[in-house]
Amino acid sequence: MSQRIIDLTGGTAMVVTDLHGAWDVYRRLRDLFLHQRSRGVVDRLIICGDLIHSEGLEEFDSSLDMLLDVMALQAELGKDRVTMLLGNHELPHIYGLTLAKGSIEYTPRFEAALTRLDQRYKAPQNRKSVLDFLASLPFFARTKAGVLITHAGAGADIASSKHVDRLCNLNHKNLIDLADTELKKFDIASLQRGYSHFTGVSYEEQAKRYLAVTGPDDLRYNELLRVLFLSGQNTDFDLMWNTLFSQNELDVGEGTYLKTVKNFLQYFTEAGTMEQRVLVAGHIGVKDGFAEIGKQQLRLASYTHAFPKRSARYLLLDCEAPVKTAADLVPCLRFVFDDDQGLSVPPLKSA
Repeated sequence: MSQRIIDLTGGTAMVVTDLHGAWDVYRRLRDLFLHQRSRGVVDRLIICGDLIHSEGLEEFDSSLDMLLDVMALQAELGKDRVTMLLGNHELPHIYGLTLAKGSIEYTPRFEAALTRLDQRYKAPQNRKSVLDFLASLPFFARTKAGVLITHAGAGADIASSKHVDRLCNLNHKNLIDLADTELKKFDIASLQRGYSHFTGVSYEEQAKRYLAVTGPDDLRYNELLRVLFLSGQNTDFDLMWNTLFSQNELDVGEGTYLKTVKNFLQYFTEAGTMEQRVLVAGHIGVKDGFAEIGKQQLRLASYTHAFPKRSARYLLLDCEAPVKTAADLVPCLRFVFDDDQGLSVPPLKSA
C-alpha cells in the first residue's frame, strides 16, 4: 500500500465530505457513525477532505475543534476505522501558502487558531502535531467494489498510471525541503521587497496576517516566500495541486470531463490490483445533495455544497460488493438530517 492511497477490500464505509467548519453537522455525522458502528451497520468513516474553512462568521467556525476531534477519534479507533482524505482547503496549511476566493480569505483564521493552540497550557496537541496529521493524509481510497474515493474529482493532469504512482507516493517534507533549499540561495530581504511590491502590502504585515507569526524572529516568518520555489519547478507539487484543486467539468465542459473521468479510473486500475469503475468526490456544489456526472462519477455534498442545505447526503458504501455505475450508488445515499436515524437534529448555527 502506498503512502497516499488506501485499499479497502471489505466492510461498509460511511462517506461524508466538505463540512467546512460546521460543528453541529460534523457532530451529528460523527455521532451517527459511532451509533451505527455500535450496531454493526458501519465499519469505517471516510471524510473526503475540506473539513476546515467556514465562509461564515468566525464565532461559528469550528474548523480546528473538528480537526482535533477527528485526530482523537482516529487515535481511539485506528486509521483503518477513521480515515480523512486531504482536501484543497487543508493543503495550503501544510506548505504555508495562502488560500482565497474573491474577497474571502480562508487561511488566516485557521493559522491564528493554530497559534492560539500553541499558547494553551499543556494542550494535548499543538501546531506541529496538527500539521503532521494533515501531511499524513492520503489522497485516495480505492475499493474492491470498484469505487475510487477522493476529494475533488478527476484531474486531467493525471495522464498515465505513472502519474498515479508519483502522486500516491508524494512526500510533502521532501517538497518543502527542496523549496527551502532553493530559497536559501537567494537574498531574503530582496525577495521580501519583491513580494511586497507585487502584492502592494508590506511583507511583515502579510506574514503576520497569513502565517499568524509574531514578527521577523519567528522561525516561520519566511514561509510565504516558499511559494516562489514550489510551483513551476516541481512537477510533483503541480501534479498534486492541480488534482486537488480541479474544477472538473466547470473548467472544461461536461463532455471533455467525462473522458477525463474514464481515463482517470483506468489509470488507477492500471496502477493497482483492483478495477476502478466509479469515482466518488465532493468539492463542487450540487442540487439535492448529490449528482450523477455521467455513468462513472457520483458527486456528494454532505452539507456546505448541498443546495438546499437540508438535502445534504452521506454515502453508505459496501467496499466489496461490485459497483458498475454511479446510478448503483444512489440507493446507498442517506439524508444527513433524517429524523428517523435516532438522533435529534441540531440547530444549524453556521447555515
